[in-house]
Amino acid sequence: MKRRKVYTVAVAYVVVAWVLLQVAATVLPIYDTPGWVLKAFTTLLALGFPLALILAWAYDLTAKGVVRTGPADTDADNDADEASASEAKSLSGPQIPEDDSITLPSGPSIAVLPFQNLSGDPDQDLFAQALGGDIITGLTQSSHLFVLAAGATAGMDEPGSDLVAIGKKLGVSFLLQGSVRKAGETLRVSAQLLDAGNAVQLWSQNYDRQLSAESLFAVQDDIREQIVATLSDLHGVIYSAQSEKSVHCKTNSLNAYECLSVALAYDRYLSEENHLRARESLERAIEIDPEFDEAWAHLSWIYADEWVWEFNPLPDSMQRALDAARHAIQLAPKNYHNHWLLSRVYYFMQDQERFLSSSRRALELNSSDGTTLGLIGLYTAFSGDWDRGVEMINKAKILNPNYPDYYHVAIGTAQFAKGDYQAALTELQKASIVDWHMLQVFLTATYAMLGREKEAVYHLDKLRQLLDDLTEERVREFISRTFPFVPDYVETVVDGLRKAGLE
Repeated sequence: MKRRKVYTVAVAYVVVAWVLLQVAATVLPIYDTPGWVLKAFTTLLALGFPLALILAWAYDLTAKGVVRTGPADTDADNDADEASASEAKSLSGPQIPEDDSITLPSGPSIAVLPFQNLSGDPDQDLFAQALGGDIITGLTQSSHLFVLAAGATAGMDEPGSDLVAIGKKLGVSFLLQGSVRKAGETLRVSAQLLDAGNAVQLWSQNYDRQLSAESLFAVQDDIREQIVATLSDLHGVIYSAQSEKSVHCKTNSLNAYECLSVALAYDRYLSEENHLRARESLERAIEIDPEFDEAWAHLSWIYADEWVWEFNPLPDSMQRALDAARHAIQLAPKNYHNHWLLSRVYYFMQDQERFLSSSRRALELNSSDGTTLGLIGLYTAFSGDWDRGVEMINKAKILNPNYPDYYHVAIGTAQFAKGDYQAALTELQKASIVDWHMLQVFLTATYAMLGREKEAVYHLDKLRQLLDDLTEERVREFISRTFPFVPDYVETVVDGLRKAGLE
């Protein structure tokens, strides 16, 4: 079967037939084609499948043209099969060995089970298959998430299947399963993420959309983007689950990826204590694996915050941040995380041209990653392009509802810039990172601008606990680090703090 390329022809036939059916199902209704045409076309493709296999068995396409396949030369075929299998393994990654298990690299791994069509409408079979394939493609863009190909889960979508056994067989950390239902023009896609070790549901979501022939691809792309971002970006369900497992472990007991997951917890709790743990974890990660590009990139974040927020400062913070980010890009020039983290370093070095250039490159590589989009939006807003920055942040919030609290602070600063202090206060009050200096700065200034003296004084006292020697010059210099391109805005914030009682 292998020698005669029957498997290759079968796979190629199925792929081409599926593409033709999807195109036909989309195009034919536009021309009001009778329903029997699509049914007849589907039947012809089905009947052609065994014929293609028979022809593949009997004939072979060679440099001399189509020739009849000769008898097998056992020894030569065995050698060819072994070489072919070795080559396929090197190209396609881990294969299912004879003991029915897969050995995967360290870090999170996921298998997407075939999405089930529960609508009773055969036309939705193609949509369910296409959506599952698109989700797999989207997940593969995540820099350190290992994703099994669709073929690895073929036939594993039977209702009542033992999910723990499936997870063990596939060797993955997570399973994603889903279903498609359609009633009239309303489509509902349901998705659930499971811990493959115990089948515990970690996340689930329903996506309801109005579906028509014209909106088919837009709906498919919209749902795929939201599922992929919610699961796989740095603020997503998968990274958060790994972080919760690792954050209380001793750093020297963790592997390189687990050290990275510990560092990601700092991004949710911007405090000096979490900053120190993140720095230790990332330095441990590159000690274990000097080629771990994303550990280097996130070290640039931590090193920069030594200067920006004055967390655990060491000498030459910004130079170390720049060196770490550049080294990450040398190791992995197509990792979008590395580019936006480099853009962040350029931002705080007040190099606006390079900040914009690195930001654009990150978005060119992956514009659907919620973290990349949200954080570039945050610094775009802080640079004075308030509306565009907030637009990007709001899109990131839609892509992944598990966004960090400081998105609210960023939107609050934009409302403050417009003079809408009540709207600014509404956003700021949604943030719970009370040990973050910038939240206390804007709560103090906003309450003062609203004439709410008691609350302004309270938050000014909180700010004094976080920043030593809090004088007007001291706080102006501190705020200017975050808003280096809008000096007039900085003066407005300082004026608010002065009204609250800042000496």
